[in-house]
Amino acid sequence: MLTVLRRYTKHFFIVSNVVLSVCILLLYALPYLKQQTFWFVNLIAMAFPVLIFLEAAFFIFWLLAKPRFIWLPILTFCLSFGLLRSGFGWHPFSQKQDADRIDFKVATWNVHLFNFFENKGELDTHMIAAASGLKADVLALQEFVFSLNPSSHMSLEQVKKRLGYRYAVTGNDKKFGVYKHTETPDQRYFPFCVALFSNYPILRWEKVQSIREYNHTFIWADLLMGADTVRFMNVHLQSMHFAEDDYRFIENIDEQDVDHVKRNGMNIIRKIKAANQFRAVQIEAVTAEIRKSPYPVVLCGDFNDVPNSYAYQSVAQYLNDAYADKGWGMGRTFRKIAPTLRIDYIFSDKRLQAEQVRIEQLSFSDHYPLTASFRKN
Repeated sequence: MLTVLRRYTKHFFIVSNVVLSVCILLLYALPYLKQQTFWFVNLIAMAFPVLIFLEAAFFIFWLLAKPRFIWLPILTFCLSFGLLRSGFGWHPFSQKQDADRIDFKVATWNVHLFNFFENKGELDTHMIAAASGLKADVLALQEFVFSLNPSSHMSLEQVKKRLGYRYAVTGNDKKFGVYKHTETPDQRYFPFCVALFSNYPILRWEKVQSIREYNHTFIWADLLMGADTVRFMNVHLQSMHFAEDDYRFIENIDEQDVDHVKRNGMNIIRKIKAANQFRAVQIEAVTAEIRKSPYPVVLCGDFNDVPNSYAYQSVAQYLNDAYADKGWGMGRTFRKIAPTLRIDYIFSDKRLQAEQVRIEQLSFSDHYPLTASFRKN
């Protein structure tokens, strides 16, 4: 009886390890799967750090219990090298910056409207100072807001000066974005924009809007950088639209009863499905613009998705992830839910070399700003 139990236990662990390995390696197929049907495969990318941890646990288990099966996790780790490189930063000694090797610095930050609502219709001055303190040559902001009244202290011109930049472009879907402030009825605002601020002249820019829906709008601008022209893109892909109740449910799921978990869990899955399918459409429009660009591209943005996801891999076919090239650790950029969520990115053309990448620990927004310094090859 004991022998039979051991045999079934061994088979259970072998099958479990094989299934885990297949799930991890399935991520390589993600860019080729139609997301309207196979959206659920993207969930594996979200769970990738946990899956790698479990694979490491299998390695230790086989090492101690049955060393002849240790080849399975070893083979999985070898085959998933590309996924590991995207999911984690492996450059602990790249944080020392040699100023002589830097041509320009880029920053991206989802600024949560500079806490416009929390400050009763005013921009957070400390947060603006922090954004200015990043000292980037080009600053990409998501969820930006400004006044459409040119005489307002919150006009684009005034905010641009407060941030310390000479040039700025911004875009959003006016169908979604324009509204009046309740306390000053004559004041009109343009919220949830994507914006680019630059100390380099902007030769040309364009708003791209494949569908007239929220987050289906992004912008690009051609910047004259010395004798070279570089195209900068700023995107904000579809979010999960989690409410505060959703965050509380996820963070305290172990305290919920079965019915509550089932009801709220299905609601969260529906939101994840819709967001994944929207992002697939959006990122296809983004990659189309990357392919059309006559200049080297730097792409900044809040992807609302993790490394190795469909959106990430779609862009990584054409551009390099600066954090994967020069970062260290998992690189958390979103402060809620889990410590593994790197969802903000700076991608660059292969003709540009990332020299240093930093995630700035500024807690004004639910996102941390990400900066990257580049050298032109």
